Amino acid sequence: MKLISSLSLLVIAGLSFGATASSKELISKASQDAQKSGKNVLVIFHASWCGWCHRFDKFLDTTDEGKIVKNGLEVVHVTVMENDPKQKLNENEGGLALMEQLGGKDAGLPFMAILDAKTGKMITNSMYTPAGKTKATNTGYPGEPAEIAHFNEMLQKGAKKIKLADLAKVNAWLVANAPH
Repeated sequence: MKLISSLSLLVIAGLSFGATASSKELISKASQDAQKSGKNVLVIFHASWCGWCHRFDKFLDTTDEGKIVKNGLEVVHVTVMENDPKQKLNENEGGLALMEQLGGKDAGLPFMAILDAKTGKMITNSMYTPAGKTKATNTGYPGEPAEIAHFNEMLQKGAKKIKLADLAKVNAWLVANAPH
């Protein structure tokens, strides 16, 4: 009996501490949660070494304007492109393939996409074509005027629960706090 109990604890501990959810599992859970609250899903592809990713997360977590975004979308993070072997274990299986499928091949991080919670189809992503250019680029952290404008467009398309006045607040905060 002791052997079975010890074995069970080892299996449970292994599942709790060693298993990183796959990107498919993360998206599925986020979609279920989003459907319950009438939202869509904002998928943020990120890595531990990505300073712009941390900056975007800080915006979402510590500002009233970031909370507007989080209240309008179900936010889920997918870890990709880790370099450090220890951090590599935190990557979500299938994450890079999903990023590419959503238009983020060679886009850099953070890469974002808004998915319809019911169908799983992409509504929009963080790729845009700057004025005077022919090649699309990734918004990443929206810090430049064109990036902020594109992020605002993303929210207008995919975050229907966010009111226009609140979108204006998000936009104004990003403009006022743009990196120099």
